[in-house]
Amino acid sequence: MFRLRLSLCLLWPLVLLEAAVPKNPGDVPLQPLGDVLVMVFDQNKDGKVTMEEVKGQLAMFEELLQGNDEYLQRLRYARGILPHVFQLLDANSDRSLTKKELSYVTKFEESMKKGGALRGFLRDTFEILDTDRDDQWSVDELYAAIPAAHGSSESLSKIAKKFHNIFPLRSTAAELEDFILTCFRSIGGGEWTKESVKKGMAVVDKDGDGLIQRKEVGKTYNEYGKEFLKMCTQIKTMGPMFAMFQGGMKTEF
Repeated sequence: MFRLRLSLCLLWPLVLLEAAVPKNPGDVPLQPLGDVLVMVFDQNKDGKVTMEEVKGQLAMFEELLQGNDEYLQRLRYARGILPHVFQLLDANSDRSLTKKELSYVTKFEESMKKGGALRGFLRDTFEILDTDRDDQWSVDELYAAIPAAHGSSESLSKIAKKFHNIFPLRSTAAELEDFILTCFRSIGGGEWTKESVKKGMAVVDKDGDGLIQRKEVGKTYNEYGKEFLKMCTQIKTMGPMFAMFQGGMKTEF
């Protein structure tokens, strides 16, 4: 019990340090995001990160961040998509992530920056799904292009190939189709019906006309991308310090 209380006393100031730490430190180079994640989540220091280690750390973060609704919302969102991302990164299916496998997280962050490859992928995806070439998505277009159950379609295959060109996480693009399907189904809250697609599209449909125009996709990408990159900087800034304090937590008293 004494060790637990001491740990919390050490970690609470660390969480509160965010306000005092520069968000974009120019004089101190930040470590790659993938390396920082290994540092924070690899509890037994065997050079690999397991799902159990990640879940344990997220549970502790959630406990420490009680009262901070903004961070808790981000944390709970991360918990929801975690199994899918973990499976995607686990290229050899050994239920653990190496530093090399987590380097793709760094690559994903870089791809979201100005001039990165993800904007081009999004542009290509938009054009693939815009089957009638009217520069907007309808519910019918999205619903028809993506299989409702596990399976493939011409549109899905094209998108998977584009994704594989940037992130070759599997030997073939076809092996990434299930992940792409999961991403699209998340639009409908895990389901893929016309009603769920319509409901999910409302998040991007800024003018409420029931359609998603190209400019609305771009605006949403910019908003979420900016937030994601801000979060990455915070993790890279605070992660090494958290790992340092974490090492102190394990000291026997």
